[in-house]
Amino acid sequence: MKVFLEGLNCANCAGKIEKMVGKMPNVRAASLSLATGSLVIDEGDGFAQEETYDAIVKLVHSLEPHVVVSQSRKQAIAVEPCGCEGQHGHDHPHHQSEVSQSSGHSHVGALGDMDKRQKLELITAIGLFILGFVFQTLLPINLEMVTIGVFLGAYLLAGYRVILLAFRNIGHGQIFDENFLMTIATFGALVLTEWPEAAGVMIFFGIGEYFQDRAVDNARRSIAETISFNAITANRIGPEGERLIDAKQVKVGDVLVIKPGEKIPADGVILQGVSHLDTSPLTGESYPRKVEKGDEILSGMINGNAVLKVLVTKDYENSTAMKIMHLIEEASDKKGKTEKFITKFSHYYTPIVVFSAIAMAIIPPLLIPGASWETWFYQSLIFLVVSCPCALVLSIPISYFGGIGRASKEGVLIKGGNYLDVLYQSNVFVFDKTGTLTQGEFKVIKTAPAAGFTEAELLAAAAAGEHYSNHPIGKAITAYAQQDVNETQLKNYAEIPGKGTRVEVDDQVILAGNKSLLTDHQVDLAENNEAGTIVYIAIDNQLAGYLVLGDMVKENAFAALQQLKKLGVKKTVMLSGDNSQVANQIGKQLQLDEVVGDCLPQDKVAAFERIKADNKDGKTIFVGDGMNDAPVLAMADAGIAMGALGSDAAIEAADIILMKDDPMDIVKSVDIAKYTRRIMIQNIVLALGIKITVLTMTFFGMGEMYLAIFADVGAAILTILNTTRILRYRGFWQKIK
Repeated sequence: MKVFLEGLNCANCAGKIEKMVGKMPNVRAASLSLATGSLVIDEGDGFAQEETYDAIVKLVHSLEPHVVVSQSRKQAIAVEPCGCEGQHGHDHPHHQSEVSQSSGHSHVGALGDMDKRQKLELITAIGLFILGFVFQTLLPINLEMVTIGVFLGAYLLAGYRVILLAFRNIGHGQIFDENFLMTIATFGALVLTEWPEAAGVMIFFGIGEYFQDRAVDNARRSIAETISFNAITANRIGPEGERLIDAKQVKVGDVLVIKPGEKIPADGVILQGVSHLDTSPLTGESYPRKVEKGDEILSGMINGNAVLKVLVTKDYENSTAMKIMHLIEEASDKKGKTEKFITKFSHYYTPIVVFSAIAMAIIPPLLIPGASWETWFYQSLIFLVVSCPCALVLSIPISYFGGIGRASKEGVLIKGGNYLDVLYQSNVFVFDKTGTLTQGEFKVIKTAPAAGFTEAELLAAAAAGEHYSNHPIGKAITAYAQQDVNETQLKNYAEIPGKGTRVEVDDQVILAGNKSLLTDHQVDLAENNEAGTIVYIAIDNQLAGYLVLGDMVKENAFAALQQLKKLGVKKTVMLSGDNSQVANQIGKQLQLDEVVGDCLPQDKVAAFERIKADNKDGKTIFVGDGMNDAPVLAMADAGIAMGALGSDAAIEAADIILMKDDPMDIVKSVDIAKYTRRIMIQNIVLALGIKITVLTMTFFGMGEMYLAIFADVGAAILTILNTTRILRYRGFWQKIK
């Protein structure tokens, strides 16, 4: 079950919601992504969806009344005044009736009203605050009550929602949040007759919260724009002619007209037209791709210089662009270790600081001769204001989401913040050979018929043996042989994993594969030292000859491996089903640290287990094509699929998906992960540094309430602004293009 919380910017509240939903009946676990506002619930036995949803709505509104709760981003909740206003000043929406967007109810409008009302109240409070200082300076002492009344008016106008929400949360058993801390701190200032300070704290807190919300929203918007692949509208041809429709209405079988410069709204096949497509929204590269009638095209790409008529093969929701966007959004639900640690840390941090503040107010006046109760009480109030951990809890999930968004801009899809952590710690990379480090486009470079067989007979047998094969080697052989194969004559075709194929043609049994296949069938083979991939052909257990195929190393493979070394990768390994001679030749060319050839699928598993067991200092990554080697992908700390554009199988199989068939994208993913980590460390140091500095100054009597406000909301804003640097990051790979 998935629930969306629109307008949730409070990191402390997000942690409470996640924890409390996780304790609801028949809920195994809950994960709330502050970056996307999505709450994912792992359902247990006997889970009641409707009752749980109602309970979530009630819980969310008890903590954050202004947050809009829905079960779909395409739905909004009808707004009905209920007399209990949220912290930001608008009536919270009930969940009694869900309405479509066309009904006119939209949470966007409600948030807009919230902003206007909040601004007006803050501006008025600021005006009263300034007026209070004017009165304090100009009015005689006997009119002091007028000045106090003005400051109190500013205080109440700026802080009444904070106070109401604090008491409401106490009623729900939620004590240690920023509303409670601000309320206690300002009540203490009022007790000390610090009227200007009480009003100023509430005003600056309100201003800080406003800018913090804006910073969070802007960060989310920037990331959303970075990963926005989908079209908004589509031109559909119907009985009434061409008509502009919402892209979400596109269905399988529709015929669309794609004009120059338009994004393709859904996957399809070209019926008419020749054009060039900009694939950069999906791959990060703007190299034009020529398409014509009969070619498949994917949603999210941008049409170039001509009009195309396209038959839709996947509707909007199931199209490649939407699939990728859902994948990126869901990635934020998989929390990284740093995010989990900070969330857990915040649960203990705030209560510790609160109790420390209580101790600060009581112990020094009792133990230190001449210590003033009033002074230490004031210092304890500053401690309270500083204690909210929002800067930490808020910036970390947005950092992960920013890293995922930045990677997607480069054509790298990372399925979760946890895999960013794995990439950051990766120090051993294990590669498949064919299609990963090599082009996977085999060509027959030599044919060698055995004694008693002609080349024509060898090629005819090879074409029959590989006729049904989808392996690049099989396709290369059938393309080279150019034989017309009568499929009615082919019987009992079978592929032997890691070895080759067997098929019956009329009364003959044809074997096509490696040395291991023919040895299993007792076919005598002479020693063969040919350089290349060798495919032996046998007819009725008699060797008919062999073919030698060559496979070229990818253009960026060597450079990518060298750059990985510079990023701290200590070992690179290649596992190949090819013969050891060919594998070692490729390994030497690419300067790999280890090469294992002649690998059957079970051999790859065993080799990978050994490599992973030996790597005790970091994470072990496997890079393959995403469709084969499933056992190894599952064993790796993270599996990377190469060249997965449009491949559903690759998207399902791997943890990290490279949309282009380019080894350099592996370098990009590692570099972005390491940069994201640096930003997170900077945020932690920045937030804790500011708080510890202010707390230390306070302990030695140098703290001020306004400085404490900066340590809370100011630190949060600074860390969020720092996080947005991830979206603008240009890694060192830019210099080696």
